[in-house]
Amino acid sequence: MFADPSKIDEEAVDAQMENVRRTRFKIGNIPMSDALLRALPDVSARLVALWGGRDAFPSSTLEERRSTLAASHPELDFRVIENAGHWVNWEAADVVNPILLDVLGAAAPART
Repeated sequence: MFADPSKIDEEAVDAQMENVRRTRFKIGNIPMSDALLRALPDVSARLVALWGGRDAFPSSTLEERRSTLAASHPELDFRVIENAGHWVNWEAADVVNPILLDVLGAAAPART
């Protein structure tokens, strides 16, 4: 899940264990299926993909993933967070959170 083992802490382990506990289905071959490809043409929302540059799970290259998504959504906003793994939002929250605020059109909260 993480590219940098030093980012793994008790909170991350607890979150993973809770995710596993709450799972209501067997993942089976979903990651290898074409379910996403079949659904993409029906997505009318803006498509944004944030990927960890060191995500170990995908079987294709970053460029192949980008071009696959862009085939259905040429306006795709595809961003790679270098040195982050599959849990890019956890491992690189300091990079991901401002991107999400920008994508969602939200201003950063005022610091007090």
